[in-house]
Amino acid sequence: MGRFFKADLKVKSIYDIDYAKLKQRGIKALLFDIDNTIEEYATQVPSEKLMNLFAKLSEEGFKIGLISNAKFLRVSKFVRGFPKGFPELHCAAEAGKPFRKAFRLFSVKMDLKRTEMAMIGDQIFTDIWGGNRARCFTILVKPINLAIEPRFVKFKRKLEKPFV
Repeated sequence: MGRFFKADLKVKSIYDIDYAKLKQRGIKALLFDIDNTIEEYATQVPSEKLMNLFAKLSEEGFKIGLISNAKFLRVSKFVRGFPKGFPELHCAAEAGKPFRKAFRLFSVKMDLKRTEMAMIGDQIFTDIWGGNRARCFTILVKPINLAIEPRFVKFKRKLEKPFV
């Protein structure tokens, strides 16, 4: 059971990932959690730095997906912050992580095996467990800002401590 909670890789942030090594491993799609993984919790629009990273990754041939348990309205508002003509982003709101359904949908939508996808997130019980259950490569990043998270997320973090 504990292996489901273990990430294949742990890094400080999405900007510290060696994406060239992922490509060498056969990873063709990057699935990112939103809150506290790519931006602070509840950030309404993507930063310029994030847009530059996603554009670069897309140019390098990666397919990009956003997979969040947040409500559809929150995710769609965030995605609308990317400019028109921006490289294609595949999105799943209310994804139900750690369940595999959204991962399967991404696999079909992107025409890839789940083993060709990497799940990148800041929470073990949703992002890492879900990615591992779906047989994706998993990457745990440190949360961007713990101070502004809601109570239920802070509670989950206490339960995750033994697995970090």
